[in-house]
Amino acid sequence: MRTLSITLAVTLAVPLVATGCKKSSQARETTVSTSRDQPRGAATSAAATPRQERAQGEVRAALLELQRVHFAYDAATLLPAAREALARAADGLAAHPDVHIHVEGHTDARGTDEYNLALGDRRARAVIDYLVALGVDRARLHPISLGEERPARDRDDAMAWAENRRAEFRLMRGDVELVLQPGTAFDDAGDPVAHGGEP
Repeated sequence: MRTLSITLAVTLAVPLVATGCKKSSQARETTVSTSRDQPRGAATSAAATPRQERAQGEVRAALLELQRVHFAYDAATLLPAAREALARAADGLAAHPDVHIHVEGHTDARGTDEYNLALGDRRARAVIDYLVALGVDRARLHPISLGEERPARDRDDAMAWAENRRAEFRLMRGDVELVLQPGTAFDDAGDPVAHGGEP
């Protein structure tokens, strides 16, 4: 009877010990994996935000023209106002071959994600093709499609859709982003945009 009790106790205890070890091992693996991934994510987000420097002279003038250009619904054809802004900016850009231009294509929220990414890409490439025709070296122009992911105005109405159908520009000198004034947003006319009542 005593032998049967000991055998039964050992038989019941082994799975419990094994299960306890397995959970402990899983918890440790999860913790190690999480702690290993967090610094990598932090480094990536820090690297994604470039150092900013105030643009001056012709580059500043080009930025004033190139804050954004807009498109008609479901189209990647440059409108006359967009062509005029690009033409005004092209000479200043051509004179600074060390500055690279990242052209971001955006859409409104209508349509599928896949369609909007493709449309954003077509918009960015239409801008690039026009700048190349105006004398800017294609090797300096980089298309990026963000589709509907970064709306200029996060609402579902006709005015927001019109503002979101756009191409925006980031001018980079090496790993430094050239901006009109760090931390300040400007409207299409080059005037500071008020945030929370402050200029």
